[in-house]
Amino acid sequence: MDIAVAPPPSKRARKSHALDQDITGIRAILPDEFDEDIALIKAHSCQLETKQQLQAVIQELSQKLPHFQHLKRVWDRSVLICPSSEIGVSQTLEQHLEQFAFSEHVLRALCHGVRVVDVPERMPRLRVQYEKTIQHWPCKFHPNHYSESLRNGTNFSAGQRIFHKRMAQLLVRLSRDVNAGRPVGICVDPRQPSIVSIAGASESASPHEHCGMVLVDFVARSQEGGATKTDLPFTEDSEAEETTLRGIPKAYYDYLRKDDEYKDLTFGAEKSRESKEVEHVQGADNLAKFGPYLCTGYDVYLLQEPCLMCSMALVHSRAKRVFFLRNSENGALVSRFQLHSVRELNHHYEVFQFTTSEGEDLT
Repeated sequence: MDIAVAPPPSKRARKSHALDQDITGIRAILPDEFDEDIALIKAHSCQLETKQQLQAVIQELSQKLPHFQHLKRVWDRSVLICPSSEIGVSQTLEQHLEQFAFSEHVLRALCHGVRVVDVPERMPRLRVQYEKTIQHWPCKFHPNHYSESLRNGTNFSAGQRIFHKRMAQLLVRLSRDVNAGRPVGICVDPRQPSIVSIAGASESASPHEHCGMVLVDFVARSQEGGATKTDLPFTEDSEAEETTLRGIPKAYYDYLRKDDEYKDLTFGAEKSRESKEVEHVQGADNLAKFGPYLCTGYDVYLLQEPCLMCSMALVHSRAKRVFFLRNSENGALVSRFQLHSVRELNHHYEVFQFTTSEGEDLT
C-alpha cells in the first residue's frame, strides 16, 4: 500500500526588515519656481497693419522699451509693447510712448489695434510650465534635462535608488536600536559609496548640538579636526588602511558590523591629502580633485529635516546633497523655508525627501 507523503513545506523566504516596505520613493525638493504656476501680468500689445512694419517697430522697441526678454515680442502680427503697470492711470498709451521719442510712423503703428493681454511674468523652468504659458503668449524655453529628471524622479539609477532607500532604513534602525529614538545622521562619500561618519543627537546635548551640527563636526574628525567635546569612543584606524574611521562612533560601527544585513557596507573616509596632491581628472568635482574638505562632495542623510541652523551649517560645509526622512516643525528645507533655494548663498546643495507608505509609523 502506497502511503501518500505530503511534500515538505517550502522554506519561507527570509523576511526583510519591516522598514523595507515603508520607504516608497525619493522626491526632489525643488525651489518654488519649478513647482508653481507662472504668474500672469497685464501687457499692452498692438496689431500691425502689414508685416512690412515689423522690422522698424521691433528695432525701435528693442532700443527704447527693452521689456519681455523671456517672451517672443511678436505673435503673428501682434506686438508686445510694455507692461500695463508702467502706463499711468491718467495716461493713454500714446501719451506714454511719446516720452520715448518714437519716430512718427512707428508710434502710429504701436497705437493701432491696441489691446491688453495676459503674458507670463517669467521664463518657465520646466516643460510642464512651458506648456501652460504658451497658451497665453509664446515664450522662450531652454530645456534642462537634469531639472526635468529631478521633477519626474528619473535622476537616480535603480542601484542608486536602492542605496539611498537603504540609508533611510538605516537611519530609522540606528535611531531606534542605538540612539534611544533620537535623531541620527549619516554622511556618505558617494564615490564608493562609503560611510564617512555617523552621529546622533544626545539626550543632554547643549542647545546648538543638534544632530546635523554634530554630524558635521564628526566629519571634521575624519579630517583630523572637530570641535565638539564628547565622551563617545570612536572607531580606531588600522595603519594599513588607506581610509579613516575616526568620524564613526564605536557604538554605531559595532552595531552595523554585527548585523549580517550590513556586512556589505563600506566604511571610512579618504584621508586628507597634502595640499600639493591634486588629481587632474576631466569632469571631476572638487572631492575627486583635492580630496576631502569638510563635506565637499558628500551626501548627508538625516532622520529629521534640519532646522535653519543645521541647514546653514551644511551650506558652510559644502555638502553635495541632503536627504531626509521626516518633516520637522522648524525644518528649513521644506516645512518652514527652503534655504537651498536662496540664490544669494555662495553654495547650494540638492535636497531630497524619502516618501513613505501612507499611514505607516516609521518609529
